[in-house]
Order: sequence, then structure tokens, then C-alpha cells
Amino acid sequence: MFSLFSLGNIEMVVTTFISFFFGYTLFLVTKSFLTPRWTHPFVSFVIICLLFCCANIVVYPEELTGTTSFFFCFILILMVFFKNKWYLKLSAAILIFPVVVSINYILQDIGSLIWQFVYNEQMSDIEQTVLHTITLALRIPLWYGIYRLIKSWIPYTVKTLVPRMWMVLDLVALTSFVGVVTVIHHTNTIVSYTAYPACIASIITTLGCCYLCTYMAKTVQADMALETIQYQQSYYEELEQNQQTIRRLRHDMKNHLNIIGTFLRNKETDKAIQYLKDLNQEFTSNLRVYCPNGIVNAILNNKEQIALDANIQCNFQIDLAQSPNIEDVDLCSILGNTLDNAIEALRKMPEISKRSLAVKARYTDGFFSYEIKNAKVNEIAIDHGQFITDKTDKRSHGIGLRSVKNIVEKYGGEIDISYTKDTFTVTIMIQDNTVK
Repeated sequence: MFSLFSLGNIEMVVTTFISFFFGYTLFLVTKSFLTPRWTHPFVSFVIICLLFCCANIVVYPEELTGTTSFFFCFILILMVFFKNKWYLKLSAAILIFPVVVSINYILQDIGSLIWQFVYNEQMSDIEQTVLHTITLALRIPLWYGIYRLIKSWIPYTVKTLVPRMWMVLDLVALTSFVGVVTVIHHTNTIVSYTAYPACIASIITTLGCCYLCTYMAKTVQADMALETIQYQQSYYEELEQNQQTIRRLRHDMKNHLNIIGTFLRNKETDKAIQYLKDLNQEFTSNLRVYCPNGIVNAILNNKEQIALDANIQCNFQIDLAQSPNIEDVDLCSILGNTLDNAIEALRKMPEISKRSLAVKARYTDGFFSYEIKNAKVNEIAIDHGQFITDKTDKRSHGIGLRSVKNIVEKYGGEIDISYTKDTFTVTIMIQDNTVK
């Protein structure tokens, strides 16, 4: 009796230890998708305990109670303890749930088949304990391998993909979700192994969706990088043209001075002054240097010229002696999207005299602040907290502000969007965490 009691205690301790590490690995996988609402170690410990309690489900053929309970408990944990948008939490649940069910089912069923067919249901207590412990422990290396793959893919994409892209991935993952649950439910206990292909396919589908996330995010980043390069190319081409003009004027300076001297000798002062004004105009560069950051200069010069062509009065106050700790592609997206939206709104104003645009950007003491304010006449449409474009093709437009919001969230910043009857304002604050 004592030896059996001791064996039971040992099994309980070992099982709890393995289950805790399984919960910890699942916690790491979840953190690849989501950000915990609280960072205190005790809260993390609570999350891990909840995860290993609800994720250590026993998945039986022809039975859905355990899997259904786990799914709803898992969603509840994500909603309470993580602070991301609801669609990201839903995506994490849809992607992770089928993998948990598949791995638990296969490892549990393999142990059952070994006990039934290899040992003909004749195993000692120690042998049963060892078999159960091994099949339980195999979850840890499997989940750690999955975690390493997901960690290299998902964090790169969470702040890049817009909700619509996540919804598309959810639809793909739902195939795995529904498929594995349906197959297990309709699998007879005698031939339980016939559900293995569906379980393996479910795991592969989830990993494929995670990789697809990365591919889509890299495509978005590549488009943004291409736009940045185009801004730079346009900026430097115009800069080179101005330099060529200056070199040509310097080469002809002797002739210009002779002409001015002739006007002065003939006491034609008005002509001399006008000639100097024309000459000064040719020397004047169309490009303005707002700050040392070439990306900011390129975008602001490009957008300012577009605004001036649309008869928009511009007031740019740029104080960026140092570049903020923001990737050039992201900075380009923030400036480009907000300026494009403002210019588009101003073009709709019938009274040209009221077309005004003000931009303020500053980086000091580790804080990047940005404000853009434009006049407007169009009504603001909002649906479920999202600003809706008034263009006919709503699918292709109206994602600019959502992209900006995602970038601000990526750097842990804050964005405030406000409007009145006559104005629309976007304010952004991002703290550089590398500055102490």
C-alpha cells in the first residue's frame, strides 16, 4: 500500500511538473501573438497555471465536451489577460486551438494503443505510469519546436497586418479548426488512429498560416519601402537639378556681372534691380531642408509641392535636429498617409482661400510628437470605431489611418484623432524607450 501511495505521489509530482512546463510553453506561443495586460511575474504565473489547467484536456474520439470547454476557456483567458485588439485574440485562439487538440489527441491515443495492442492491456502500475509520463512529456519538445517557428514569424507581422488580412487568415485556419474537431468526433474508438492524418494536417495548416502571415507582412513592408525609395529618388533628382542650375549660373556669373554693370553705368537702376531679382530667383532652390533626416525632407517636399499645386496653404513647423528611433519605412508611412488624407480632404473644399494645412513635428527628450491639422468640409463617417472613406471604392481606400494606428501601436505610442465641423486633427506621441 505504501509503495503504491508513493508511486501515486511521484506520478502526481512529475505530471504537475510536466504540465506546468507545457503551460509555460503555451504561454510563450500565445505571447508571440499577444501582449499581456499586466507584466507582473505573479500574473504571468497565474496565466501559465490557467493555461496548463485548461489545455491538459483529454481528447476522446466521439466526444466534444473537453475540446469545446477548452476553446471557450482559452478565449476567456486571452480576453482577460491580454490587451490586444479582439480580432488578434480571436486569431490567436483559432490558430492555437486546433494544434492543442491535435497534439493532445495523438499522444494520448498512441499511449492507449500501446497499452491495448502492445501489452494486451496487461501493464503494471509502474509501466502505466512511465507510459503516461512519456506521452505527456512529449508535448513539451513538440510545443517548443512550434514556439521557435512561430516566434520567428508572428511578432514581425502582428503590428503590420490590418484587421482584414487577419480575417482572411482566420478563414483559412477555420478549415483546420472545424476539420480536426469534426474528424475526431466522427472517429470510432476502435479505429481512433484514422484521425491522425487530419490532426497532422491541422498542425501543418496552422504553421502554414503563421508563415503566410510573415509573407503578407513582408509584402506590405516591401511596398512601403519602395514608396520610401521613390520619395528619396524624387528628392535627390530635384536636388541634383538644382545643383546643375547653380553650377551653370556660377559659370555664367561673369556675363551676368557685366550686364548688371552696363545697366548701372547707363544709370538704368530699375533694370539692374529687376535683373538681380530674376537672377536670385534662378538661384533659389525649390527644395527646403526641414531637418537632417533625408526621408522627412523627401516626403515633406514632395507633399508640400502637391499641396501647393492644389492651392493649399502650408505651414510646416519641423524640429527634428535628431531623428526619432523609428524605422524609415514606418516614419514614411506615418507622414505619407496623414498628409495624403489631409490633401485629399482639402481638395474637396470649393473655397480655395480656406484650404489650409498645418504640420508640427518634434523630437526632444526621447519623445516624438507629430500633429497634422487640416480644414475640411466633408462629413466624417465612423463605423465600429473606424473612419470610413467617402470614396466609391471603399475596399481600396480608407486604410491609411488604420495603418498609422498599427505603426503607433507597434512603438507603444498613442494616437488621438479629433475633429470639429471645420477641422480634422491627428496627434501622435511616441516615446523612445532606449532613452533614459
